[in-house]
Amino acid sequence: MFKKVLLACIGFGGMMTAASTHAFAQQETTIKYNSIDAAAFTMPLDADKGDVSNAVEDYFKNTFTVKSASSKGFRVFKAVSWPEVSTEKLDVYYKVEGRKGKSEVTMLVSKGYDNFISNQSDAQAAAGIKNFLSGLNVKVGEYTKGIAVAAGTKGLEAAQKEYDKYAKKAEDLNKQKTKLEKEIADNQSKLAEREKDLNKAKSLLDAAQNK
Repeated sequence: MFKKVLLACIGFGGMMTAASTHAFAQQETTIKYNSIDAAAFTMPLDADKGDVSNAVEDYFKNTFTVKSASSKGFRVFKAVSWPEVSTEKLDVYYKVEGRKGKSEVTMLVSKGYDNFISNQSDAQAAAGIKNFLSGLNVKVGEYTKGIAVAAGTKGLEAAQKEYDKYAKKAEDLNKQKTKLEKEIADNQSKLAEREKDLNKAKSLLDAAQNK
């Protein structure tokens, strides 16, 4: 009986932990924006603020193909199509706050004229926003990996360029060395011949002087 109760408690505790984790992953809240209470969605991330900001901005630029503007601390994309959230044109607001290793994304999505989407006003659109926020960990990971790969590729290319430069220099020096060694050998041979000529000339001179 005790084991059954213990297992039931563990199971309930697991469900509570899962529910708490899910609630912490992303949640709906209300914030002040432009002097009104605006429905908003937040998502905490275990990543640097800079990486998160760059990843989100990069994703939205590619998705909306327009540049964002700044408004009251938010980056804003106006009148964009975001099919994953709604078939209507949307204004998408977001900001990233935090420090090294810990960040939080706050997002507001409006159908225009400060008509901000909430779960109550449009459950389907709200679900789309939450799905996007829930997938941010993956997007940030992909972005930072892409940056790291690009940096690694650049570093490899620079190292390869330097290696090729000195490999070419080594090849040229080896060619010069081979040529120099041949010239030295040829010179030694000619020097030996000239020495014979010199000795012969000395002998002739000695013979002439001793007549």
